[in-house]
Amino acid sequence: MKHKIRALLFICIGIIVTASPSTAAENPILFWNNQVVNATRLSRNPPPVAGIHFATFHIALFDIANSFERKREGWLVNEKAPDGANLEAALAAAGHLILSQLWGNVANPRVIELAYQTALSEVPEGESRDAGIAWGEEVARRVLEKRSTAGLGLPSQGSYVSSEIGKWRETPPGFRPPVTPRLGEVEPFALESSKQFRAPPPLSHDSKEYAQEIAFVNKVGPRDGAERTEYQTLSTPFWADDLGSATPPGHWNEICRTIVRGEGIDEDVYRTAYIFAMLNIAGADAGITAWETKYYYSTWRPETAIREIREEDNPVALQNPDFIPNMPSPAFPSYTSGHSTYTAAMSRMIEHCVGRDDISFSVNSDGLPGAVRHYEKLSDARREVGMSRVWGGIHVMSDNIEGQKAGLAVADWIFENTLQKTK
Repeated sequence: MKHKIRALLFICIGIIVTASPSTAAENPILFWNNQVVNATRLSRNPPPVAGIHFATFHIALFDIANSFERKREGWLVNEKAPDGANLEAALAAAGHLILSQLWGNVANPRVIELAYQTALSEVPEGESRDAGIAWGEEVARRVLEKRSTAGLGLPSQGSYVSSEIGKWRETPPGFRPPVTPRLGEVEPFALESSKQFRAPPPLSHDSKEYAQEIAFVNKVGPRDGAERTEYQTLSTPFWADDLGSATPPGHWNEICRTIVRGEGIDEDVYRTAYIFAMLNIAGADAGITAWETKYYYSTWRPETAIREIREEDNPVALQNPDFIPNMPSPAFPSYTSGHSTYTAAMSRMIEHCVGRDDISFSVNSDGLPGAVRHYEKLSDARREVGMSRVWGGIHVMSDNIEGQKAGLAVADWIFENTLQKTK
């Protein structure tokens, strides 16, 4: 009842607690972040591709901001900005160029152009603006060139589908082919390799523990007749973040915008640029880590296991041929949960950058329009997001737990080793 009252309360006052849209007159990092989140919705990019694009974008903005402040090591660019160059013009030029390159063919190019003109309208014409534009475009091109050889978009090789017990195959209703099967081979932004934090082997399909895990999903994760609360049922669409939404990394960018404003960090453009770069480096490398694990083990989805497992496969597992999950299973292997990995990494990075877990914030949802939820801690949201995939019937608990462990490890390592302060 407490959860229901709180959910209804925030739905009613959602217009108050939902983050306001960014304008060019405010912090330019927040303005451009809002543009890339909206472009991601239009692009319908899968989550790991979206995460990589977010990181590429915000790395360029950070390296530009850092070239004016020189407080930290750049991700790529460590030169000082040209004398007299305007920071806002440089950020606008880089934002425009990378948006056009990475989203221009799948989002609305007219919207990108309008954003650029709006941002430049805040900067007086003259040599300072021109120098800023030239510098911003140079940094953006260098970052794009660096990432062009990272391996994104590698063609599929062979079959990723198996009829073997415990291995992944397509699921209804669409029986979609595997999404981005080679993304785990992409060069990370900060980690030493994509398998640095590969999860340990999943539970064996013939084990008692695995039988217990799919029995739990069969209880709390079906579309009909589930043993879960209304709040838990609605958690699935609230955190679904599927194609056409901001995606999991985009959802956490929106949460970060709200927190940056609420903590007063938006008054400092440099610090904002740093937080969003770190947030999205963690998100991108968490996605690469999750996809490396997913296709390395290639485990079937819970719905496949629940419908197909037989007594000879697992003597203590109970089959339910009529099981339908609360949400359609995504078109890639189950172990580990990508959303759990993203959420753990990105929430932890916010915790590192702000300095604490107990940050109160509210967030809305593309999957459940009009609903707004409130959390007293980042870790509270982290736990709920992970469970939403179990309540959705698309992950067993170990998918969630091991995904979160990996995400936390990714964020902790990146925070200690990336964009360090200069001595």
